[in-house]
Amino acid sequence: MLDIMFSMKQGGVWLMFGVLLMHVTLSSQCDQCDCNISGGDDVKGVHVAQLTCQSGSVTWYNPTSALRLEVKPQKMRSFTACMIIDSDDVMLKMSRENDITVNTRSPTERTRHVLNDHNLKEVYTGTGRSQEICLTSKGPLSLYLEAEESAVLGSRKVVIQYDISEYRTDQQDTSIEECRPCSPEELLTAYCSSDFVVVGKMNNVEHFDQKTRIGVAVTQIVRQIGSHFTRMRRDTLELQGTVTTHRKCGVVKGDGMFLLTGRERLGELRLGCAPYLDEWESIVSAAERDGKLQCIRE
Repeated sequence: MLDIMFSMKQGGVWLMFGVLLMHVTLSSQCDQCDCNISGGDDVKGVHVAQLTCQSGSVTWYNPTSALRLEVKPQKMRSFTACMIIDSDDVMLKMSRENDITVNTRSPTERTRHVLNDHNLKEVYTGTGRSQEICLTSKGPLSLYLEAEESAVLGSRKVVIQYDISEYRTDQQDTSIEECRPCSPEELLTAYCSSDFVVVGKMNNVEHFDQKTRIGVAVTQIVRQIGSHFTRMRRDTLELQGTVTTHRKCGVVKGDGMFLLTGRERLGELRLGCAPYLDEWESIVSAAERDGKLQCIRE
């Protein structure tokens, strides 16, 4: 059992049930990287998802009552957790819980999760697809999500994509690190371990806010997670897709063929190492000759 106070929005107004301390049973728990949680009128209580992986997603079907995200990445004391929320037509409110150990007098009090206006700080309220939301924490981070009740019939869902990275006070601006050219050793590692590795050329480059989107025409897929590169026309074998990077990198459209590598982040492909193809072929041929390539070349 859990002692908890929570607020809900009804008829367009968020209502705080702070008069009574309600005993709420956790109706479901999920501690996988990607998890599905089902709500509905017949499911009461607070759902809990423990986020211990570096990245993943939480899909909340028929959202009712509340969802508590406990962000506890492994081997990271201080971290930055970034999320994108896609809530379709569901009005969603996300708040950050303050440290419940603050100003408590006994171990009994520290075990009680009392959620009210004093220890919940609103982070996001909205519907549809959110912008990227990033929060930094020096320890476990708890987020509390509330879905507005709706009379709309049919299935509804909320999808929360998350990406967690270690935070160090002495680290450089991540955008500067992201823009730095890769060394030959880093190129070889990227080829063998990246979420996506493709050969292609730039179609276009567009800038939005702090992000740059690069349209890519792909002639060879070495590796990819999901189906980010797809055929747009039946009369060609060429595949189309989009990769992103930070706008500070100052990417402009370049001619020629590239080896493009990177990782999947919050449902998008984030560009890593991207040498010209002839440069890559020279590096990988030397690595194969010297026995330094750690995977099979395709």
